[in-house]
Amino acid sequence: MGRLQWDLITSEERIPSRKTKEAHRYRSEIESDYHRIIRSASYRRLQDKTQVFPLDHSDFVRTRLTHSMEVSSLAKLMGKQVCNVILEKQLEDEEHQPDTIKVMETLNCAGLLHDIGNPPFGHFGEFSIRDWFKKNLDIKEFKGRKLRNILDPQQIADLENFEGNAQALRIITKLHRLIGKNGMHLTSAVMDTIIKYPCDSLTMMKEKQKPKHERNLLKKKIGYFQNEQEQFAMIKNNTGTRNTRNPLCFLLEAADDLAYTFADLEDGYNKGLYTYQDLLDVVIKAGDEKGKALLEKELENGIQEQIGSKTSVDPYKYAVFSWLTKKQLYSVSRVSDAFILHYDEIMNGEFFDELNTESSEGKLINALKEFAYRRIYCHSSILKLELMGNEILSFLLDRFVDALLPYDTDIEITEIQKKYIDLLSQNYLEQYHETAKTVKSEEDKVYARLLLATDFIAGMTDSYAKRLYQELRGI
Repeated sequence: MGRLQWDLITSEERIPSRKTKEAHRYRSEIESDYHRIIRSASYRRLQDKTQVFPLDHSDFVRTRLTHSMEVSSLAKLMGKQVCNVILEKQLEDEEHQPDTIKVMETLNCAGLLHDIGNPPFGHFGEFSIRDWFKKNLDIKEFKGRKLRNILDPQQIADLENFEGNAQALRIITKLHRLIGKNGMHLTSAVMDTIIKYPCDSLTMMKEKQKPKHERNLLKKKIGYFQNEQEQFAMIKNNTGTRNTRNPLCFLLEAADDLAYTFADLEDGYNKGLYTYQDLLDVVIKAGDEKGKALLEKELENGIQEQIGSKTSVDPYKYAVFSWLTKKQLYSVSRVSDAFILHYDEIMNGEFFDELNTESSEGKLINALKEFAYRRIYCHSSILKLELMGNEILSFLLDRFVDALLPYDTDIEITEIQKKYIDLLSQNYLEQYHETAKTVKSEEDKVYARLLLATDFIAGMTDSYAKRLYQELRGI
């Protein structure tokens, strides 16, 4: 493929294309996307979806909503830094230079959207859905045939590798209906920036068969389901990125990693899951001498604050929180540097690594991630809540898939199955029937109904999923 072009990377083309009677006087197409996103129910639901601590009652712990806002802020800052350097160093000729405002607004919107497809109970919710299908495609039947014998290989791989990224594309192109059947009807630039993995499930499965050191990062997970293949192709055609990542996606990925790594450490400290000394040990082990000196200096500052303050100041908390804030901002600038360092590879579609890892802070960031995994994500309180979430999602999938398999067929539906179907979102049902009109085989309709079940369950908030589970079980 040829070199990527900034005018296409930040394409304001919508799918389908929309003809406007007159130019926007007050906001661009991408700024219009921002208002569509923040006014959507799908975005609002993120306020009750887990970041790390499921169903937490504390008001200081992050949710998917606050996390997405933080990602948006960091990504927008990175975009500005990168564009400034490209313009200053004239890395592109005048005709092909990036529009800084469009880049920043695209990243702003993409940051808000990037987790919109995540199911309840964090990433463990994805594992629960995948695990359910891996177990039940060999058990559940439709007209005397096992589901695994009805679905084609890609449909099976889609369900067994259910991915929030692919669900996000499904939501914004179809499920969240703004006007008509085109989802939020966003610009191609914004939609392409959240396509973290530009590959289908069969391509991903093939990639997994390679030795680990030979695998392509861009094929680590799936970016779209079979039913959104057409939308994916049109987005990629509009942005000119074809089968590679939109360059802005590398910045979004880095912003996401930096946001959750530092925020989760902040939340974990508030929960008492580690100490100042624990963090200092990690920094020392990572060989970050400047980071060590900064953390020790912040402790001294905290002690001075404690001495001079009329209120109680915890110098260790002061040091940890100040260090996390400053180190995150410093890392943002180093990621921007890494983007410029690999600029030609990125623009030629030949860069397949993470910017955080390639940055000068890569060793520390990886050390902090590993520390967070051991001390926060694997804490017993989180593991118990995740296992509870698995029980809830497994139960709901059992009931709703059972009700939906005979739906829209010549099989008689029981009164109980009908009641489950009546609980489904009308938007999701309408989308199913739109899909059913376009598919020819009964097998493809079965796949569409299984996606309908995951649409409904993945769209739930943590609290709603728990409440529905309790109500249906009479708890």
